[in-house]
Amino acid sequence: MTDGPNGAVVSAVGVSRAFSMPAGPVVAVRDVTLTIAPGEHTAIRGPSGCGKSTLLHILGCVDAPTSGSLIFDGRDVAGLSDRARSLLRLRHIGFVFQRFFLLPMLTAAENVELPQAEAGVAKAERRHRSLELLDYVGLGARAGHRPSQLSGGEMQRVAIARALANQPRLLLADEPTGELDQVTGEHVAALLDRVNADGTALVVVTHDLALAGRARRVLTMRDGRIEDEARQ
Repeated sequence: MTDGPNGAVVSAVGVSRAFSMPAGPVVAVRDVTLTIAPGEHTAIRGPSGCGKSTLLHILGCVDAPTSGSLIFDGRDVAGLSDRARSLLRLRHIGFVFQRFFLLPMLTAAENVELPQAEAGVAKAERRHRSLELLDYVGLGARAGHRPSQLSGGEMQRVAIARALANQPRLLLADEPTGELDQVTGEHVAALLDRVNADGTALVVVTHDLALAGRARRVLTMRDGRIEDEARQ
């Protein structure tokens, strides 16, 4: 893939997202326009329920906006088939969540291999890349350990390695330090900084002011809208 016509990895243009509820529709995201440039580091913060995670899911092509458009590397995502959207997510977008979602029966290396296997990477190649990535996140010696044998911080680092497995252009992290103590959270934040410094565009949703403060751009959401943008 190449950058879109405005140089963006992904652009949301006037996107809104409403959910049908018994008492009536609930609008989680309202008329948001946002561009993420290659290599950019953006944090999205705001109170619970303001639409941060919903916007992240839209940017990650997991959820479709009710109105507006999402352009990923110059392609309107609405025009893609379900399979094409799945392949776009698999090959170009990495996800890190508050909870690690590692498969408990697989080793750290096997968890990192999984998205590569889904992308059709040959077994020897994906094994080599998995070990490289575990070294990158400081867990080369833990490649054969299962999640139950790892600490919370180690599991999150494995999850970051897994998110990087297919060399995504965009890494989306939803409260990545939310389950971690302060010291461990700082280690994970430093690792995300390193991933971004190595060229991957990074968008982090967080309540953590310190984590948001590491980003070069901080967006504040309220009631589904971006009400403030600061660069630092």
